[in-house]
Amino acid sequence: MTIEIRFVGEDEHEPLIKSVSQGFGTLMDDDDILAAFKRPLNIGRSIAGYDGGDIVGGFTVFPLDMNVPEGKQVRTAVVSNVAVLPTHRRRGILTRMMDCQMRAAYERGESVAILGASESIIYGRYGYGIAAQHERWGIDRVHTAMQFAPTPTGSLRFINMDGDKKGTQSTLMDVATRACADRPAFVPLREEHWGFFMADLELERNGASAMNFVLYEEDGQANGYVIYRLRERTVIVIDLMAVTETAYTALWQFCFGIDLRNRIESHSRPVDDPLPWMLADPRRLERAPYDGMWLRVVDAPAALEARDYAVEGRVVFDVVDDFCTWNSGRFALEVGQGGATCKPTTAAPDVALPAASLAAIYMGGVELSVLARASRAEVASPCVAHKVDAMFKTRLRAWWPHEL
Repeated sequence: MTIEIRFVGEDEHEPLIKSVSQGFGTLMDDDDILAAFKRPLNIGRSIAGYDGGDIVGGFTVFPLDMNVPEGKQVRTAVVSNVAVLPTHRRRGILTRMMDCQMRAAYERGESVAILGASESIIYGRYGYGIAAQHERWGIDRVHTAMQFAPTPTGSLRFINMDGDKKGTQSTLMDVATRACADRPAFVPLREEHWGFFMADLELERNGASAMNFVLYEEDGQANGYVIYRLRERTVIVIDLMAVTETAYTALWQFCFGIDLRNRIESHSRPVDDPLPWMLADPRRLERAPYDGMWLRVVDAPAALEARDYAVEGRVVFDVVDDFCTWNSGRFALEVGQGGATCKPTTAAPDVALPAASLAAIYMGGVELSVLARASRAEVASPCVAHKVDAMFKTRLRAWWPHEL
């Protein structure tokens, strides 16, 4: 039987959730959990593969604004929870669903798409590239002394989640947005996403405790927070956001000082995080890099025009894109004092590269010169590579802390 690919109606959200969760190896049949998963779907668009009347794979796309260098935003298709049932793999279903969602994103003016990959081998064939590296951390408490740090002047307090949950959620959203105002790849989430996150479902805990919420305030204003779990003698930092350096210091010192715990872990930090440079013994901080965000350039000229650049210049890109054929072509990027323009051209190319390589350099996560040495791009000369490196350089490294 032919598999049909189409968008999912609101009345089909429950079978979609059940199918996707089964694709990840989890059975979803609790009514309260299903209701929690359904709420965010109403602000997205979901795509599924149908075998007869049964959903055999799918995912959801949330149209959101993402920070791009430097201090700008671009409309983005945020892809979440991609799965195909084991009974229907190797039949091209994911490829057809990806084609459907990219065409829809292009038509809606979403010039880039992003996702977090459970397996790094999958998405390169669809033109996604690693746009942001993150780090996982671990450190024993005895090695957490800070030698270089400002003295905090504010105060910490636990947030009682039985009280004004909506007000608390609003406060955390505001802190995160202010803390990451200049951070490329940060995506301010909607209330529906935060509501799901703060529901703190048992199946999200992986054997750890419920989430604890601690707020840091200075002069009556919330300037930082940390959300953490406890698993035996380990503190697991889920999310730590700080608007000021003193808030940042106070929150990490709090995590390092929790009684009866001998280890602290964090599963997502930016590669330019200052903590390693603040520790008295930085070698003791275990740092494991991983591919934190995969990005797909859906509309190359629009995406390149959407961001700012570190220096002025002109580069002609020859983009090869077999999956999104409208992206294939030669484009002249010109950056001047008035901003960036990117238009089709017949001029000789300075750089020839596939869509996945363009995605990798888009946020400044890797230099073009590195990709050229890795045979993932061709440049007319080393000087061209250095010019592009300088243009795409960012003040802060890309970080997507709130993956959907």
